[in-house]
Order: sequence, then C-alpha cells, then structure tokens
Amino acid sequence: MGSVVKPKISKFSLCLLLFGGGCAWEQKEPREHVVSIVSDLNSMSMSFEPRSLHIEPGDTVTWINAADVTHNMITYPDGFPKGADGFESDYLLVAGERWSYRFQDEGTYEYHCLPHILMKMEGTVVVGKASGESDFHDPSNGEIARYREQLAEYFDEDEGVSYRPRLERLTQSE
Repeated sequence: MGSVVKPKISKFSLCLLLFGGGCAWEQKEPREHVVSIVSDLNSMSMSFEPRSLHIEPGDTVTWINAADVTHNMITYPDGFPKGADGFESDYLLVAGERWSYRFQDEGTYEYHCLPHILMKMEGTVVVGKASGESDFHDPSNGEIARYREQLAEYFDEDEGVSYRPRLERLTQSE
C-alpha cells in the first residue's frame, strides 16, 4: 500500500488560487490619515476635523494647519493607553504647516490644542481596539507637574485652567 502525500499549500498560495490575492489575512499597508486644524475666526471656534478618527496600528495621522493661527496637539497626561507613549507636537504657526505621528500601540488617544483648551479644541484617535477605563496611562506626579507648567505658559491662575483627571473631563463634557 502506498502512502498518500498531501500537498502543503500556504495561506498566501491558497489566497492567490481562490481569490486572486485579496485575502483578509494579508498584511495591510499602513495608511496616512489627515486631520484639518480649523480656525473659524468669525465664530471664534477652533476644531480638529475629523474630531474622532479610527485607524489601525502602524497608520500615521498628519495634522494640517488651515490658517495662520498657532496650534499644537498634545495628549492629556492620562489620555493614552498604558504602555504607550503620549504625543506632543511642535507649534504650527501658519497655514499649511503639518505634523505627523505614527501610531504603533493599540488603544485610545485623547488630545487637545494647548492654547485653545478653553475652546474645547479636542480630538480622539482610536488605534485598533478602543481602550477600556482601566487601560489608560496612570500619570506620575512629575508628568502632571510638567503638564501644569505647560498650561501656566498660556493661562493665568484666575482663568481656572488646570489638569483635570480623565473621568472628571468626561463627566463635565456630557
């Protein structure tokens, strides 16, 4: 009795044979996503458009300043996943300036424009699966102190701008 030899076919070969190469388990190329930084001086509103973005790990987000108004993008000290890095851009001063960040770690990133935090100029990037409440970074006292110093560069004490923990920010925005 002869032995039966079963041919081994890789997923890639099977994909080519059956579907001409368009299979779900193929490695996707990283994508670039664009967020416009909008300054409507007539209505005195500032925003990120889109305000919320869902991307995949390895994708890049590029923010583009649409006007000659100073903006930046900075994650809240507790607004990014545990084990990941928050981000902070340079200040974009004129229309057309851009800044990009490549997101490697899955989770939710909550950011804002430091000079326009009072105008609720905020955004969210969800990379892959959104973070649960216990998945967010726990900032150290040093990280919170540094953030408070950054706020103090723009705002006087009497303006009432200070670090607010994530859950407090969420309940006040509802």
